[in-house]
Amino acid sequence: MKKIIQILILFLFSTLLFSNTAKLDSLKHNIKISTGIDKVDAINQISKAYWQIDPEITLEYSNEALKLALKIGYEKGRAKAISNIGGGYYYMGDFEQAIKYFKESLEIRLEIGDKMEIIIALNNIAIVYEDMNQYNNALEYYHRSLEIEEKIENKDGIAGVLNNIGIIYQKLSNYNKALECFIKSLRIYEEIENKNAIARTQGSIGLIYGNLTNYDKALEYHLKALNLYKETNDTFGLSNTLCNIGIIYDDIGNHDMALKYYLEALKMEEELGDIFSVASSLNNIGIIYDDLGKFDKALEYYLRSLKLYEEIGNDNGIADVSNNIGVVYDNMENNSKALKYLLKSLEGYRKIGRKKGIAATLNNIGKIYYKTSEYDKAQQYLKQALKLAKEIQVRDLMIEIYERFAAIHSAKKEYKIALDYYKMYSTVKDSIFSKERMEIISGMETTYEVQLLLEEQEKEIELLQKDNEIYKLKTEKQKLTMLLLYFGLAILLVLAFVVYYRYKLNKKATLLLEKLVAERTRDLSQTNIKLKKEILEREQLQSQLIRSERLAGIGELAAGIAHEIRNPLGNISSSAQICLNKYKATGEIKQFLGIIQEDSEKANAIIKGLLDFANPREVKLKSDSVSKMINKVIASVNARCQENKIKIVNKCSPELPEILMDTKWIEQAFLNFILNAIQAMPDGGDLTIEGNMAKDKKHLTIIISDTGVGISGKNLTKIFDPFFTTREDGVGLGLSLCHQIIADHNGQIHIESKVNQGTRIIISLPVS
Repeated sequence: MKKIIQILILFLFSTLLFSNTAKLDSLKHNIKISTGIDKVDAINQISKAYWQIDPEITLEYSNEALKLALKIGYEKGRAKAISNIGGGYYYMGDFEQAIKYFKESLEIRLEIGDKMEIIIALNNIAIVYEDMNQYNNALEYYHRSLEIEEKIENKDGIAGVLNNIGIIYQKLSNYNKALECFIKSLRIYEEIENKNAIARTQGSIGLIYGNLTNYDKALEYHLKALNLYKETNDTFGLSNTLCNIGIIYDDIGNHDMALKYYLEALKMEEELGDIFSVASSLNNIGIIYDDLGKFDKALEYYLRSLKLYEEIGNDNGIADVSNNIGVVYDNMENNSKALKYLLKSLEGYRKIGRKKGIAATLNNIGKIYYKTSEYDKAQQYLKQALKLAKEIQVRDLMIEIYERFAAIHSAKKEYKIALDYYKMYSTVKDSIFSKERMEIISGMETTYEVQLLLEEQEKEIELLQKDNEIYKLKTEKQKLTMLLLYFGLAILLVLAFVVYYRYKLNKKATLLLEKLVAERTRDLSQTNIKLKKEILEREQLQSQLIRSERLAGIGELAAGIAHEIRNPLGNISSSAQICLNKYKATGEIKQFLGIIQEDSEKANAIIKGLLDFANPREVKLKSDSVSKMINKVIASVNARCQENKIKIVNKCSPELPEILMDTKWIEQAFLNFILNAIQAMPDGGDLTIEGNMAKDKKHLTIIISDTGVGISGKNLTKIFDPFFTTREDGVGLGLSLCHQIIADHNGQIHIESKVNQGTRIIISLPVS
């Protein structure tokens, strides 16, 4: 059976080769018998035919066509020849030159005004930018192409460009935009009944839902695509879709189902003779056995995959599979073979310039050297891996590297360095939960909302179309009635009355229809605003929940530490005081005892701050005047402001209503805010305090503004975090405590700041 398949593949290859040779011979014959414009076109045709076969021959023919086109003044032929030069450089891997010639071709085509040729040039430029990973540039040219396709109403072209734009957004991880483009493309393909394109686009939508971890939806679209490929007998599409379904089952941990689909895809790919896809499926099957801990079986499939990738010279596949083989040997504790394949993988990734692969392989090599206690070599590879992981922002890899650095330094008994790396590990790990997971959740929610809105809009369009059909029917009836007027004068008055009456009814119906459309449009707008507001509130609640959990944990830690330190600190201070009182200490001894006592008192003050932050506050709310409280705080800092050349401007009206508050705690919070403002103006400035009723009449807004040094954008997000401070003598609990006090009063704080311009603290408190 295997020999028969090989013979069939050889026959197909020979047939294809003969077909290509015959086509090239025909094109060469056309060049010989043609002259002028026809000859330029013939040379350009053969030039393009050599794009993938031999790009250097493409350049030779293209330059020949260019010279002839310039000689006879044939601008369209010149543009085509320059475009073919760009194609030649593209297939030679020289993307910069390809971009240069494609853009030159575009300029000529814009002058000629041939829209289809302009679209081709725009798409060529976008494809090169995409391969260069310059996705924003690619999007710009695809959108320009889409605009022209829409003007000429080329539905197939519109759908194709939308698909390309969706792929770019997918690479940028903007899954909602990608989904929107793919759904629009799918509707157009369904309208023009292009089954292969429908299946292809359904597969793309399935991949997006997979990225959003909405596996039910992903499977739904992949199965739709699978059925269409079966209907059209597209074996290549079938095998590709079976692989995609296998990936979904692999992601959800159903290894048996994943293996079933991978093996089915592999069988089809082997029958097709698609070596690249066979190698890819063998690698996927190896990953399944690797996950199941069946390392011998995984190794068998990986080695088969590697052999095929080496036969076709696919550097990316060789690097991927070599890395997988290295990891398997690592799991089997065969360190020498693991290193052999990992170094081979590293060489491959460096050859193709794939940074993520380089970083992952460097990390795996570092792991091997760590296991063999060759710590210097391990650190050498891990440092390179960390630098790349930071550059491309692969957080999962950064976590693993930080953890391994911590383990190495711990093994070397360098505990302080190990602790520093563990802190970095913990920080990045927390950021993954708080950012990437939240983004995925938000992305899924937004996806459902986009889908819901699209469905509602479809219903509205259907209703409007039905109403429009009703209106058309009424108009046709009116025309028929007008024709009947010519049948006789006897019924002229009756028909006139009927026409008038129908006219009034139609006008009324039109007005009613316009009113209904306006109301539905308004309802849709209000629903959209409400959805956006709910999403924003949900994000704020998630942020507050994360902050509350963090503060609670830090509070417990602070309280425990403070209680444990306070008693020994009291003993130190008392012992120093007894020594000073009981013994006649002189000179340096007296000075040192004084320093001990003074620093003990400072430490005690810090502990008091920790306990104030950690201990639950008993808030006793009673109605009191905000203006009176602010005046009291201003009076307490007035002398310090005069000393620091700070001008206080109090714009709080004495007529502000009283609110429910615990005056003691509120005074402490406002005192902290004002003291921070004073410290921000070491060379003097203006301190302004404003108090006004909010627009909703349910809240008081107090704004404390200074003209100080300001806060950097980086620090602005951390100012309420416990222990964060930019002052050398600060503890970093003041603003955290203030935030808690305002929260205890059901209030909110917002801070705006610009470096070297000043800071505004906006406090909102509910009116009793």
